Amino acid sequence: MKLVSSEDIRKFEYRLEKDYGVPPLLLMENAASFLFSFIKENFDDLNNKRIAILCGPGNNGGDGVALARYLYTNGVKKVTIFSYLWNRKVSDLLKIQLNLLQSLVEIRNLLQNYLELKEYDLIIDGIFGIGLKREIEEDLKRVFKYINGLNKMVISIDVPSGINSDTGEVMGEAIRANYVLTMFLPKIGLFEVEAVDYVGEVIVGNLGIPKEVIENIVESSLNLVDWNFVKDIIRIPSKRVHKGKKGRVLIIGGSFKYTGAPILSALSALRIGAGMVYLAVPEKINMLYRGNYPEIIYISLKDTEGYISYDNLDYLLNIVEDYGIDSIAIGPGIGISEDTKKLVQEFLRKVDKSVVVDADALSFIKDILKEISKKSIVLTPHYGEMSRVTGESIDVIMRKRVELGRLFVKEHQLNLILKGPYSLFFDQEGNVYVNPFANSLLATAGSGDVLTGIIAGLVAQGYTLREACILGNFVHGYTSVLWKEHKGNIGLKALDIVEMIPYSVEEIIRRKSV
Repeated sequence: MKLVSSEDIRKFEYRLEKDYGVPPLLLMENAASFLFSFIKENFDDLNNKRIAILCGPGNNGGDGVALARYLYTNGVKKVTIFSYLWNRKVSDLLKIQLNLLQSLVEIRNLLQNYLELKEYDLIIDGIFGIGLKREIEEDLKRVFKYINGLNKMVISIDVPSGINSDTGEVMGEAIRANYVLTMFLPKIGLFEVEAVDYVGEVIVGNLGIPKEVIENIVESSLNLVDWNFVKDIIRIPSKRVHKGKKGRVLIIGGSFKYTGAPILSALSALRIGAGMVYLAVPEKINMLYRGNYPEIIYISLKDTEGYISYDNLDYLLNIVEDYGIDSIAIGPGIGISEDTKKLVQEFLRKVDKSVVVDADALSFIKDILKEISKKSIVLTPHYGEMSRVTGESIDVIMRKRVELGRLFVKEHQLNLILKGPYSLFFDQEGNVYVNPFANSLLATAGSGDVLTGIIAGLVAQGYTLREACILGNFVHGYTSVLWKEHKGNIGLKALDIVEMIPYSVEEIIRRKSV
């Protein structure tokens, strides 16, 4: 599913009217119908619930007024509109909706009467839509803070009021929505880091416009990875497959300082379905694993003061060829040393397989970016690691992650996963794929090592690097959803993520089969 900017939507609605003859008023009516249907299907005993609809002066407010009419004419009488800035210029479509509503529903001034909202069961937020680009007024900030403190059920129309729909920036203050019912396609800002605490579940309505028409008009290289996306990617293994056909993964990492990371990657590669996993670690820490994880094939490496030494280069390159390795992950727990740096750099220059580069290995690539350009490599930094690779501050990367990620990939022709809430995958063709999960449960030591193993394991099974990054990100993110459903909001550790991988995959397969 495409992600769009406010300008994309304006162009889309213009084309709908110009090329297809669809008037804006019809779209507003369909939006109100979509909103009403969602409320009716998800909330019981509506006739006895008090519903407040907050309406601004633009078309978002028009959607809210139209919804009030739909509710009233369908027997839901306890509806009140709270208006904002109607004493100034209001949109033409809002005027039409007010004429249609007549005096069926009580209208009160929001700024003067917002304290009454505590008496309502459901709040519909239709104050601002995709057009907000300025900081909101102080009086409205006070209202938003009050609403957020009520702990009421809130549904926002298109975007939570106060959020910039293009950047996710909070324009002074914003409404925290349990649900965001957005029109046609999801907006970019709903899946940006700054908006994460304000955006609940996002529901997309096509307003009666066929998917094919939407895709024909909208041009965007930004994609939201949803269930349909991953269902099309995932493959169900043949019953006749043997371990060799399920792929061979080589994990290179570990040091005396970080012993856990490489084993997490190796176990994750196995859990995602790889047939054979080889773990190459310093000899000094190799014996830590052997008795506990017999499923893994161990390779001992020479070390310099506990870090993998450069002397292993030819040995590792020969292993890749002689063992028929299908994919490689390098970096988990590898640590920082000059000898290891030389090894990683020369290995990446010479190897001719798909490689996932993670953790401290990312600290070594800044000097060789031109030399590894266009290779089948994916870098998987979090914001701090991306800062070390690019020289940009973490704050700038968080605020401009799409823009900076695109520029980086265009310049260096490498694949990139920028980890964090709503992780981003940038492929070498310039497309961006947004993972739909933003869960603090995944902010735990070793989580990134698990993702590295998942991606390497998928590539080994025959998925393209692009497919593996998209599917791997989704599988990894969905484990946190499963944990939250069964265990709650705390306590997920990296080994738990590993154990949840098959359940995450199985849910995708189940939905594919429906």
